[in-house]
Amino acid sequence: MNPQHFIVSGLGARPDDSMGYPWTSRYTIASGNLLADFRANLNAESQGRLQVVRLYEATTDKGVRDMLSFLIARDTMHQNQWMAAIEELEQTQSPIVPSTFPTSLEKKEVSHSFMNFSKGEESSAGRWASGPSMDSAGEFEYIADPEAMGQVPVLNQSPAYVHATPIPGSPSPELDSAHYQQH
Repeated sequence: MNPQHFIVSGLGARPDDSMGYPWTSRYTIASGNLLADFRANLNAESQGRLQVVRLYEATTDKGVRDMLSFLIARDTMHQNQWMAAIEELEQTQSPIVPSTFPTSLEKKEVSHSFMNFSKGEESSAGRWASGPSMDSAGEFEYIADPEAMGQVPVLNQSPAYVHATPIPGSPSPELDSAHYQQH
């Protein structure tokens, strides 16, 4: 039992999460793009269903299992609801970009390229590696050994210390006011 539920609210309803943290809007997804938000909602429903199924498996209490089986069924409906809404939106909006972004600025030569940065070639057999793209704007292509496209960065050498924490194998400088004035 959450002790705050008893001590603070006398077992009254509390707008808290399961860890006792007060509810805030931190769970609210509002990107400004309806399709992106619907996909986030589908993900949340999917995660919720997984967690409720795990709770179901963690108990043998018939009453609790009955309630959880109801919640699992509602998550099934909610997932189907979001998938239907997503399908409807995708008929007019795809891919997700702000409508004010000029698509001419997109590096289109890689818009449908699956770049394999892993060992093995198993990923070449996936739906994402060949055939028509999901947005119907191109063909997926598989690139087994992608080449770097950007510049090679010039990195400064890291210091031999990090705020008086010596890095193993490096000499540690005397850290006095003169040292901080130099850096």
